[in-house]
Amino acid sequence: MRPLRPTRLLSLESGLWALDETQPVAAVLDLRTGKVERIVSWPEVPAEPVPTPWPPPRLLPDGPSFWTHPHGDAPLVRIGPDGVELAVWTHGLRLSAVGPDGVWCVPSPPPQDIVRTADGRPSWGLQPAQLLHVGRGGRPRRTNVDAPVRAAQAEESGFFIALDDEPWHLEPLGADLHEVVWNTRWFRIPWGAEIGDELRDVAEPVEHGPEVRTEDGRGTHSWLDPWSAGADRHGVRLEGARWGFGWRADGMAAAAGHLVALVHNAEGNPLRRIDLGRGTTTSAALVGTGPAERLTVAVRRDVPGVLRAPVDVLTVQRGGDVSLLLGADSVDVADHVRPLAPRPLESGSYVRQVLASNGRLQEHWRTDEGFFPLVEGMTAVRARLVGDWPDTVLEWTFEHPDRPGARLRRRIPLFDESGRITPPDTAAVVLMEDFQTGQVPGTEHAVGGFIDF
Repeated sequence: MRPLRPTRLLSLESGLWALDETQPVAAVLDLRTGKVERIVSWPEVPAEPVPTPWPPPRLLPDGPSFWTHPHGDAPLVRIGPDGVELAVWTHGLRLSAVGPDGVWCVPSPPPQDIVRTADGRPSWGLQPAQLLHVGRGGRPRRTNVDAPVRAAQAEESGFFIALDDEPWHLEPLGADLHEVVWNTRWFRIPWGAEIGDELRDVAEPVEHGPEVRTEDGRGTHSWLDPWSAGADRHGVRLEGARWGFGWRADGMAAAAGHLVALVHNAEGNPLRRIDLGRGTTTSAALVGTGPAERLTVAVRRDVPGVLRAPVDVLTVQRGGDVSLLLGADSVDVADHVRPLAPRPLESGSYVRQVLASNGRLQEHWRTDEGFFPLVEGMTAVRARLVGDWPDTVLEWTFEHPDRPGARLRRRIPLFDESGRITPPDTAAVVLMEDFQTGQVPGTEHAVGGFIDF
């Protein structure tokens, strides 16, 4: 069995799509009852690169379907209840917006331009760029703009884009460094406009750009920041209020990983907090309309010692009542996942190098006064490799006076589910941060003398 781990939610006309965190598969739930109506997969779409880019690829609703673009070398695809409906080559342009007449793709924003003197000049000028419009039937049409694209967004009245423009100025960053900041000019392309070779033929200058939105569609989020406790960052609007998510801050050690939904009014004032249990929220979506409108939330239940954390999908009613919509491990998608990739030729060399470079946590920090351990007080540190490809993990164990009589254990997968190399470049720092923020179970949770965290 390979259980669905739905960490992204989309509310579409065809149902509530609960998309798996790594595999190209989703369970589609009835919007009224929550019953799983079908399993949809798209294994022919190229997998995302490793390490996985952040933020994840956008998921933009389009009626009963959605558009996504895994990465620059992958096709732009529209996925519906029967799988892939359209696939378009974009030549590196990224999915930006969906409208009544199709999809717009734009280039990535220009990289940050840093100069080292107060009288420095831009490293590059206003280079022209291309946009791609894909019509409803999949017909692609490229058009030119005369400057880099800084931002883009779909609105009811059309597609808005922001282009760099003269004049520019230098913004001090400190340490004698300055960032080149260009002026911005906004344009609107009405939906249904006939797209030609030059965008200026149909683009209308506007004085101001639209209000920046983080939602995709009806308040649906393709990802959420679990640290977001305020009403102004990555929230979801429901019944005139903005819902955000965060971990309880009262008694950090006791409440580590304890998730709450935070409800604020239009002015940003807190209204109430709703307990969602221990875990991390990864996505939220609105379901239903009118008085029946409700919030669905995907919550990853981080279980000590479990490498692939199970995920619950919860329903939160307007009044704050919480119920389980889709339980962890309740949907088997083993028949819909990508096959295991060939074993990497360098896998043996890779794991040996990882072990060698991560084998001395007791001498992790180097200063003029000598070497210091990754976590103050850790002793009897041991690092080893456990398991064979693709299930090889790096295992650290150590003792600490805060957990007498037990050894602490952290396991890090060295390959992803498809068998591809996933270097644990930040694993040591994450271990340190988890320890210092109290996210370590007490000794009463030790099993066989080990505390997994």
